Amino acid sequence: MKPDDDKEHRHNLIDHPSLQVLMPYLQSYAHKGLTEFLAGRHTFPGSAAEIYAANVADRVSELDNALAALRMTLNFVIDLSDQPTPDPDIYRYHYENFVLRVMGFVDRAHRLVGSALLMNKAKFELIGGNKFVQKQVEIEHPDISTALQAVTQAVESYRGPRNELIHAAAFTSRELGLFQSIRQFGVDTDGIDVDELARNHFSGESKEIALTIARLVEALTNLLDTLHPLFLNAAEHGDDGLKKKSAPEGADQA
Repeated sequence: MKPDDDKEHRHNLIDHPSLQVLMPYLQSYAHKGLTEFLAGRHTFPGSAAEIYAANVADRVSELDNALAALRMTLNFVIDLSDQPTPDPDIYRYHYENFVLRVMGFVDRAHRLVGSALLMNKAKFELIGGNKFVQKQVEIEHPDISTALQAVTQAVESYRGPRNELIHAAAFTSRELGLFQSIRQFGVDTDGIDVDELARNHFSGESKEIALTIARLVEALTNLLDTLHPLFLNAAEHGDDGLKKKSAPEGADQA
């Protein structure tokens, strides 16, 4: 599987149709910021609707950036499966990076919901913030709650390996240990093409990573679908439909 064959995973969440209603506010906010920056000023006024759009866009961009990092890992593993002599240590490095990054989507998705619902940032960004968000949405917004659970489920299988890595246990598997032992100790494989076995194994692992990315994109896309009524309300009612919240760094509220 080559990177170019994986086009369904190249979708950018910021282009999701539900966000288009916020774009006029985001554009006006960005224009104000650019004007003030050129004038040498570090802060600028923003309406409640503009700040809301900017906050939501920032959260979505965080998800897009994280997806881009996962795709880079996928490409590295795909390339490794094409190497004449694939190095299991290189695979371990990229797979550990993938495992550590993929669990971060749960936190990022909850922060997106917190921003979309104008929750107290101090509560949903701290430890326990995910539970705070879930508690807020499970009754009044069950569709959003279900969508958040789907994001968690998409990466749940990596929670155990992530926890092991956090506690300084290097990732390993039966196959990886075998390839590494043969490589380190120069084991005579009696004519067995171990490099070919390793290439096939890493090719299969790249498919696992690709499927995980696909599940994440699907779950996050569905989450944005459920948030569309909130975005639409903000766009239709503007400042009158939004509570005043703290502006992002570099901005002042009007």
